[in-house]
Parts: sequence; C-alpha cells; structure tokens
Amino acid sequence: MKSGIVHIGVDVSKEKLDVFVPAQKEGMRPTTKGVDNCVAGFREIRDIARKARATVCVEPTGGYELELIAFLHKFEVPVAYADALRVRQFARAEGSLSKNDTIDAALISRFADKIGVRALAPQEVEAVELKRKAKFRQTMMDSRTAMANRLETETDPEMKALLKEQIKHMDKVIGKAERLCLDTVKKDERMNALLERFTKVGGVGDMTAMSILAGLPEIGNLTDAKLNRLVGIAPEEKQSGTKEWQRRIWGGRKDVRNALYMACLASIQWNAVLGGYYRKKRAEGHPHKWAIVPTMRKLLSLLNRIARDPDFIPSPEPESTKRNATAGRKRKAA
Repeated sequence: MKSGIVHIGVDVSKEKLDVFVPAQKEGMRPTTKGVDNCVAGFREIRDIARKARATVCVEPTGGYELELIAFLHKFEVPVAYADALRVRQFARAEGSLSKNDTIDAALISRFADKIGVRALAPQEVEAVELKRKAKFRQTMMDSRTAMANRLETETDPEMKALLKEQIKHMDKVIGKAERLCLDTVKKDERMNALLERFTKVGGVGDMTAMSILAGLPEIGNLTDAKLNRLVGIAPEEKQSGTKEWQRRIWGGRKDVRNALYMACLASIQWNAVLGGYYRKKRAEGHPHKWAIVPTMRKLLSLLNRIARDPDFIPSPEPESTKRNATAGRKRKAA
C-alpha cells in the first residue's frame, strides 16, 4: 500500500452502503458487504474501521453520505472524501469499464490507496451539519424560483393565488432554514469568528459567508491556487503543439461558486477595492463574465487571508462607497 494506511471504500446510495475492506496481510482475502444506510449500518462500519485501524473513504453522493460522516466523526473514526470525477478517471486508466455498487466500493479503496486521499480535519467535519441545512435552504430557494417564474406567465386567477400562497409559505421556510444555519454557526467558535470577520468585507453577507463555511471548510488551510481549483474558478490551460485554446473554468463546487458570484455582484457596488478591480477589467475590454471571474478569485483570496491570519483586518470601506451603496436602496415608509 502507498501509505501503509488501510482504506475502506464505501459506496453510498439512498438505502444501502456497500463496504469494501482490502486485504490487510498477504494471503488474506478482501471482504465486501452491504449494510443499511442507517445508524445500525453506521455502527457496523465503525466497528470494521476500528478493528482494521482504517480510514473510511466515501464519494460525495448528493448528501446521502453526510449522516455517515457525522456519525464516524463522533466516534473519532477517520473519514476522507474521494473526488468522484477523479475516481472515475482512475477506473478508466485501470481499464475498468464495469460499474456497480460493489465494484465502486473496491474502486474507491484502490484509488485512496494508490493516489491518496486526505482525511477530513475536525473543522471540515464540523461543517457537515451546516452543509446539510444549507443544502435544504438551497433546495427551497430553487423551488421558490421555479414558482416565481411560473407566476410570471400564469393567467388563471385561481392558479396565481395558489402560487402566491406557496411562495409566501416558502419565504417563511427559507427564513427558518437561514436561522437554523446561523444557530449552527454560532455553536462553533471557529465558524462564528469567521462569519463575523467575513461579513466585514463589503458585499459579503451572512448567507454568502455560511455558504463558504459549509462548502469550503478547507479555507484558511490551503493556498489560493488550490482553493480556486476546488471551487472551479481557476482558468485551465489547454494547449497542444502550436495550437492554444482559450482558457476556461469548469468543475468545482457549484454552491460555493454561486455564492461568490452573487457576492461579487454586490461587491461591485459595496466594495471599493473589488469594484475598482472589476471596472478596471471592463475598461480593458473584457466582457462581464471575463471580468467577474477574476473578481471572484480576488474575493476568495481575501477571504482565505482572513481565515488564515487572525490578526488580519480588511481595510474599512470609504464613506463615499457606503453612501453610493445605500443611495439606491428603498427606504421604508415612515
């Protein structure tokens, strides 16, 4: 084995967990078993990992893996994420074209053994609960957007009334979800401190900060370049011989990228530094998207610096920027 660590591969589905335990000594046979995706199954995986002194490796599976990770962390069992795209590319490099849950569990174990994975740090696991609640809020936001779009084209008065009623109900649910997210952050000393410091940056609000804490718990521990690739805002080079294609961004963590994008739209008005940087890019002739992506990288670099250095304090916004930012806001009627 590459590192001498036993890597247990777990393929996660809605109702079942397929567990692959590699042979720990020569002459021994690897074992595979299926357990239920519930607390009883989590206990079996915990006992197997303790006995083998192993790290449990899982792929991100739409949130079905989050409860397992939280359970194993509670009992101090090491857990690591295996990137799904890289695992599939590893299978192709091996020449493995077959795919089912049992094969995938063994594939995850081999990937972790040969390529290597990083066990989740305590602060990353602590963000799991926040991520679960943030994903629920995002689901409600998507549903609300779909209903609002339908309302714009609906002509039947009764249907319009039903849609308005549902939108009003969803607004209440989204508000409750946001309060739950905020309560979760306040329970953790590190995340609460980062939330307070992130929101001092012009254009970054509570939900943007919480989206970053939930979706990018590595912030403060990795370089700017690595974070850019994790989020999917690093322009990837594509060149062969004399031919060179336009660099493009792709992949990465969509929720974090969306949060940074919306924050940058606000920062253009609220943040003197980021707004000036965006307008400089536009003055150079770049279209909006080509100017906003570098601004997103600049914002992420600033947040990474804040998370990495507890003594770093962003420069306060000048009064002129604050006046301009509030000028277009509607005032409540007296």
